[in-house]
Amino acid sequence: MIDSHTHTRYSKHAVGSVDELVQAALANQIKVLTITDHAPFYVDETNRLLEAELLDYLEEVDRAKQKYAGSIKILKGLECDYMPGSYDYLVRLLDKVELDYVIGSIHYIPVNGELVKVWDLPRLNSPEVIAPYFACLRELMTCELFDSVGHADTVLRSIPDSVFFERFHPMVPLLNRHRLSYELNASGLRKTSFDPIAGQETRGTWSYPSRTVLTALLQEGIPCTIGSDAHAPDDVGAGVQDLLAALLPDGLRTISYYEARKRIDVPVQDVLLFS
Repeated sequence: MIDSHTHTRYSKHAVGSVDELVQAALANQIKVLTITDHAPFYVDETNRLLEAELLDYLEEVDRAKQKYAGSIKILKGLECDYMPGSYDYLVRLLDKVELDYVIGSIHYIPVNGELVKVWDLPRLNSPEVIAPYFACLRELMTCELFDSVGHADTVLRSIPDSVFFERFHPMVPLLNRHRLSYELNASGLRKTSFDPIAGQETRGTWSYPSRTVLTALLQEGIPCTIGSDAHAPDDVGAGVQDLLAALLPDGLRTISYYEARKRIDVPVQDVLLFS
């Protein structure tokens, strides 16, 4: 059982200490847990680690790693925001720390002088938002700072899969070219989706990851990571088993995680607790 995307209270909008997160992982039979709190970023300070907290965060993860050695593999990670113009800042930040795993994600889309958030669902299906989102995604995938691209398909909460596939499919070769994994983010199983016709959010539908894109990824031999994107101990591992079981018939055969920035591939059948 692997969970490569989790958050603690260091991310400000998440809850639970590192120790509480590990305890939850143990209770859910997770053997490889990567803690990936939101990295410092200049856009805001209310949804992430502060630079002044970064070393404390890494030291706390190190203490948990020692405390639970032999029971669970704990790995140190960060989820970094990417925006046009952020490259130099991120280089300086990542040069300061030793990590196992770095996710590159988009949470803010620059549109005509303002930042549209990816959770601002009514606005996501606008052409003026979609175009800069995919332009930013291309920059993220070619900057060579990250190990995986995080929840690239989160926009499926508001746009059709056909639109996402049309935009993303031409970029699939970039993943191999720049040695990137594609994240299968299980939080799409439990988040709302936006119905533009009704003008409201709904629950109970699979928004992401995109199974259409996954087929293209598998054809190109793109490695995939998987994570719950937990923001509370109760959500550690949430959806991971269901997602793997659902995608196994689609041809998903291996899942990857990172240690010391090196990719490790594991057969999906070895990760499943049931099949």
